[in-house]
Amino acid sequence: MKLGWLIKWGELPPINMDKVAEALRRLSETNQDIVGAAIVSNEGLMLIGEIPENMDKDLVSAAFAALVSIAERASQQVELGNLTQLIMLSKNGGALIYPGKKSSLVLLMRPDANLGLILIDVADVVREIQDILG
Repeated sequence: MKLGWLIKWGELPPINMDKVAEALRRLSETNQDIVGAAIVSNEGLMLIGEIPENMDKDLVSAAFAALVSIAERASQQVELGNLTQLIMLSKNGGALIYPGKKSSLVLLMRPDANLGLILIDVADVVREIQDILG
């Protein structure tokens, strides 16, 4: 995926997107509970990643960007500080979101996912892709 328009506007520094794609792919391959992994801009655009085919990528990216924005505002209003992680668990699965200044890492999980193992697996990847999160 080309990010030239983002880089030209100065939204993100030049980033090795192949490295980011590989990190996301590695997450999905090493933990079968992760069914999708993507980087979503704060504006609601999917920058890179894979989500299940039965989901609309534009709707997913817009919904999670909005969710992060609302959670950040709520966290500030009740004086919890900056949002570092957002976990959403639902009947049909869940999502783990790591927000950054410019974009967020969104992981989609199976309903019976082992959240502890996912948190361990994602910790290294978050450090590795910190540049794109801002």
